[in-house]
Amino acid sequence: MAERIKRRHKPQLFKSLSQDWNQTSEGSFGEILRVSLPLVASTASHTILTFTDRVFLSWYSPTAIAAAVPASILSFTFACFFLGTGQYVNVLIAQFFGAKQDEDLARSLWQGIYFAIVSAFLIILCIPLGFFIIEHSGHSIAVIAEEKAYFNILMFGGGLIVMSAVLGSFFSGRSRTKIVMNLSVMGAAINIGLNYVLIFGKLGFPRMGIQGAGIATVIASGIVVLAYILLIMLSKDRHQFPVTRLISFNKRIFLKLLRFGTPNGLQFFVDLATFSAFIFLIGLQGDDVLAASNIVLSVSMLAFMPMIGIGQATSILVGQYMGKKKPEIVVTVTYRALKMAVFYGVIIGLIFFFFSEFFLSFFRGDNGNSYDSIEAAAIPLFKILPAFLLCDCFAIIFGSALGGVGDTRFKMWFVIAISVLFFTPGELLILGYWRLPAITGWLFCTFYVFCFGFVLYWRFKQGKWQRIDMTS
Repeated sequence: MAERIKRRHKPQLFKSLSQDWNQTSEGSFGEILRVSLPLVASTASHTILTFTDRVFLSWYSPTAIAAAVPASILSFTFACFFLGTGQYVNVLIAQFFGAKQDEDLARSLWQGIYFAIVSAFLIILCIPLGFFIIEHSGHSIAVIAEEKAYFNILMFGGGLIVMSAVLGSFFSGRSRTKIVMNLSVMGAAINIGLNYVLIFGKLGFPRMGIQGAGIATVIASGIVVLAYILLIMLSKDRHQFPVTRLISFNKRIFLKLLRFGTPNGLQFFVDLATFSAFIFLIGLQGDDVLAASNIVLSVSMLAFMPMIGIGQATSILVGQYMGKKKPEIVVTVTYRALKMAVFYGVIIGLIFFFFSEFFLSFFRGDNGNSYDSIEAAAIPLFKILPAFLLCDCFAIIFGSALGGVGDTRFKMWFVIAISVLFFTPGELLILGYWRLPAITGWLFCTFYVFCFGFVLYWRFKQGKWQRIDMTS
């Protein structure tokens, strides 16, 4: 009897497993992988670019690597509100695609393009404020000079980041993420090559250091934007999705972008602004500690950015199934994406924990003994990365799911509250007033991310997002 029961249930078990990994099954692991793997590769290429950029700058000088992360984070902080708002075109396109509203899909792309053009000018206007923040950061004079030079160049190219995200949404929102991957890899390869040439002065170019790194980033971003424009204009899809015909300003879609995208952008800005403040506070403990923290942050991006790719896929699929009016598949996609992110995060976190010296060796270059103190400060920070990454999995996946369903206002107000009232004051006390070691600040940051992820999980589990309708 037991043998017959075993034989009877065995085919059902294998059928269930095959459905879980079947790419045509709604909400399956296979579907999530199909959408997420190109995005993971895309974010991984950006991570490799950032990692290589930091390695080159650490070889160039300790001052350059100390200045690179604060300046790049600050520039991205000023751009991230516009990026978070413009990038929400991705969710609009995903929902209109799921609802088979092709004309509104095309209109969404153009409203995002108009928003990106305005954003480019507004980002440039923020440069004087950025200089003021850098000058009052408490960093050394040498680091401040490098930070200002790098920051200035990145800000002039900030609008290209927003435009690239908007144009890429035309493909990623319809799950055509391989195109996004190919252009991201192309842009990263161009950037890495230009970095080497311009930082160290190869092929007849002058030795430009950190300024060369900034110029390389802007040039590569511009090439990617041009490539997206050509693909959209020449795409066979332009007949189904009339992007060459519906180019006029559309008040209804533009206001929808602002209604749902602005809270997303503001939440992104506040979140990153508070983290920028944390990085600058680390700098109060000296250039060596700042450089060590920047190296750990750069290495952690090897894990963080691929998890962002899984989060982007979650947002896309969640948006499509909301457009199809299938909230039960939204839940399935979210929890399966969480399992994938946790599996990846735990493995890479343990690698960082046990092989921290291996990653640090990439940054030594020709700096000799001057790098020893940086390495000594960095090793303890590597040991807490597994916990940080695990907490971040929950924050990324549930945050992406809530964004995909349009529950952006809750995220915005919660992030403002926890960042302004809890995280920033806590880091000011720990690093600014009590001057405790940098690892204490990182531990508090990990606890903050844990709280962030838990509340987003609680909000998603409540199910209030099921009442939101973005396609009407």
